[in-house]
Amino acid sequence: GEVCSIELLESLQLFAIGYNEYRRMKRAANLGSSERLLKRANSSLFSIATLLDNSIEEGNAGEGAEQLASLNCVQVGRCSGVDNDDGPPDEEAPDDGYYVGCSEDSEEANVGGRINGDSRTAVVFEAAEKHFDRHNKFHKERPARIMSVRDYLSKSTSSSSVGKTILERCHDISVENGTTMCLDEEDYLRVHLPGYMQILDRTSCCCNDRLDDEAEQYKSIYLTNDTVEMAKIAASSLCGLVGDVVRDKYDNGFAVIRPPGHHAEPGYAGGYCFINNVAVAASYAIERLPVRKVLIVDWDVHHGNGTQKAFLDDPNVLYFSIHRFDNGNFFPFSKDAGPRIAGNGDGEGRNVNVGWNDKRMGDDEYLVVFEKLLMPIATEFDPDLVLVSAGFDAAKGDMGDCNVTPECFSRLTRQLKTLAGGKVVCALEGGYVRSILCKCVESVVLALLDGASDDKFKDETKSFYKNLGDKEMLDCIDSSAAKSIRETITVHSQYWQCLKKSCR
Repeated sequence: GEVCSIELLESLQLFAIGYNEYRRMKRAANLGSSERLLKRANSSLFSIATLLDNSIEEGNAGEGAEQLASLNCVQVGRCSGVDNDDGPPDEEAPDDGYYVGCSEDSEEANVGGRINGDSRTAVVFEAAEKHFDRHNKFHKERPARIMSVRDYLSKSTSSSSVGKTILERCHDISVENGTTMCLDEEDYLRVHLPGYMQILDRTSCCCNDRLDDEAEQYKSIYLTNDTVEMAKIAASSLCGLVGDVVRDKYDNGFAVIRPPGHHAEPGYAGGYCFINNVAVAASYAIERLPVRKVLIVDWDVHHGNGTQKAFLDDPNVLYFSIHRFDNGNFFPFSKDAGPRIAGNGDGEGRNVNVGWNDKRMGDDEYLVVFEKLLMPIATEFDPDLVLVSAGFDAAKGDMGDCNVTPECFSRLTRQLKTLAGGKVVCALEGGYVRSILCKCVESVVLALLDGASDDKFKDETKSFYKNLGDKEMLDCIDSSAAKSIRETITVHSQYWQCLKKSCR
């Protein structure tokens, strides 16, 4: 009928606008033939693809058409979770415009008390609205990622909590952290080099051309004058959340923040990362809080090269990464993401890489990595705090060509909650298809909230081994994945007692 005709017209408009933008960017790239223009063309084309995907999955092709029609704009609106075509945000908008707190009628929610038997799970949101790609409003790493997650959690409910959204069941400390938590310069310098931080700080007063020149010194980076301030706010928000969890104000938490951090090396930005949020938080916890040892679990599809470099010789930080490796041919394109990089000096054995050399790795492969490698090593390491570089680009349907489901991320989270007295704090890294990202974050937050997750974990473990029967678990997964896991076990069997009998 009429509705179908309108939807068809909107879909055709969306296609036409996307095709015209494709032609415009291709023509610009061909005429200029410079590396900068080619990068912008590729970035815009990917953004068109993800925007089409998001619009179709969310059943809102009309919104997608409107967004694509305004690709010359450069900023994102507040609160709505969609892009504002009117330019920068209103200067008079309140600072907490994109935050949603716990239900106003619950005093318990404001003091860290338990709600309906849930764990005390805190969340913090930082959309970094002043950090965006000035040349491509719809760059896949943009403020809408955070806004979409917040909006989704503020509407989503679960069968175990009648009448409350997931966000209402959590303790939103965004405003609290934004006004009270500020890291000292030395907190950044435990991870990053002084010269690097000085270079970053100078970008606050650069002209646009200079910002572009600075950005091109790194891999996959864009800059505004406010980028570094936004990155520092993200890191501060995470550290504030970590402090609250360690001091037992909350049981666990999730920092839904940007820009991401795990690609930021001590002296080098890259992969949309400037300050290594999780690395700064780990160092902060050890230096300023009653924490001796920290486990960092990185399940982003990309290797956290920055986090690895920050702690290669540190015996008090165990870094465990599961990622696409492709023999060094997957971003960040480094052979150091392979299994043989195990740490230096006192930190030998504290760096564990499981690198996939093929696509399509899914739930079974990730569950086996946890069962065969991560959980035995982590239990032996006995951390006081677990930090998760929670990227979701390994999720089925995202850009990583893997097939991990939201339910699997939930199971992995339940396993991690059995460590460090349940003190688990997640920080968002990648994940760029918003409809998928929202569901993955939801699954992890629900696992953090679940006060009965230990019992569920035990039941899931029993079921796992019952289904396995007499078979060797590595024989039941992708053969390429099994080979990668065996390579890591071989390297680390000399460092961990729990792996000695697994090495063949």
